[in-house]
Amino acid sequence: MLSVIYKKEWLELTRDKKTLMFMILLPMLIFPAIFGSLALFAVKTIEESQTRPLNYLIIGAKSDNPIHQALANASGIQAAKSTVLAENNLPENQLNSDSKTWQQALKNQSIDFVLIINADFETKLKQYQQNIWQLHFYNTDGMRAVASRVVPIINQLNAQLTEQTLAEFKLTPIQSQAIIKPIKVEQINIAQKKENLGSQLGGFLTYILLPLCLLGAMYPAIDMGAGEKERGTLESLIITPVSATEIVLAKYLTICSASFLAALMAILSFMLWGFIFAQGLAIQFVIDLVGTLGISDLFFALLMLCPLVFFISAVVLSISIYAKSFKEAQNFMGPLSLLVFIPLIVAMLPGIKLSWGWAMVPISNVALAVKEILKGHAEFGMLSIIWLSQLGLAAVMLGFCIYCFNKESVLFRT
Repeated sequence: MLSVIYKKEWLELTRDKKTLMFMILLPMLIFPAIFGSLALFAVKTIEESQTRPLNYLIIGAKSDNPIHQALANASGIQAAKSTVLAENNLPENQLNSDSKTWQQALKNQSIDFVLIINADFETKLKQYQQNIWQLHFYNTDGMRAVASRVVPIINQLNAQLTEQTLAEFKLTPIQSQAIIKPIKVEQINIAQKKENLGSQLGGFLTYILLPLCLLGAMYPAIDMGAGEKERGTLESLIITPVSATEIVLAKYLTICSASFLAALMAILSFMLWGFIFAQGLAIQFVIDLVGTLGISDLFFALLMLCPLVFFISAVVLSISIYAKSFKEAQNFMGPLSLLVFIPLIVAMLPGIKLSWGWAMVPISNVALAVKEILKGHAEFGMLSIIWLSQLGLAAVMLGFCIYCFNKESVLFRT
């Protein structure tokens, strides 16, 4: 009879278009479309900010100051001194380091940056003293597009002036470099590419998969518990010659199947879109990702998620059985989503690694275990304990669910 109820629940589930959308369309098409669009939009915005023309104003520099030539040679950067003077109807001597004119021009974005040169620049340069220039810009979007383009130009000019100064002491270029930078550090990371990618992707993969599993389980669970109460079909199911345990198990297995289907669709979507991006658009990061992580790693990660999916399926079914109506069940599911997300976010924090202490923290332990699997550092002893402990929690929760279903005061509470 358990298989008959399972087929009945699955048939009702597949008739519901909303459930199919959460199980198949959401992970396969909607999520990739949303994240892909956001990524393309972000890349385009950054490119535009890095390539848009910059108008600048230099104050305090003589006509032979090398900064004029350095900025004139830079691509996409142009002087706007005459424009600022004309717009404000000012003579040239009105522009100084304290002038409100160019500050207002920065805020109005008619110019993008102002470079103030100290008046005694040439004198200090000859006396081998340090000069201090001020780079003023108006930045509220956090991208620092001006600084990221202007500072390298000034750094290059700094290097040229330093080499010229050292040349006066008849030093070779090699000796000059040794004086400029007495210690040169070559950073060599001995971590393999798989370890780096696994560390970056491990937490993110769980962060994507587990909420999809939750969504895949949530709506079928609400429909099979609170939904059946509202439709009045639960009573007819209870009076059949089937034990309450079998009814709960059939519903529970249907919810687990729906949740796994959502996770499987997400992984297939990940592989499909990864292949399309790698082959079609030749994005280097995706090529590295697909080439480094094997399919076995992804399915091993999915296996690690199994007991957690069992646990979540039991929780959502318990909530649905307790809820008096579809709406009340939805209200209970909101806080549950938060309780799932918080341990996932903790697992993504830098410096958090899988240890015996973290192995005892539900949800976080699975997210950290997936990260270790993708890094290739899986310790099967610890992973087995995490898997079995999470499975034990799922069994306890399923037992609680069956207990609630057997209690009329809970099942038909008013």
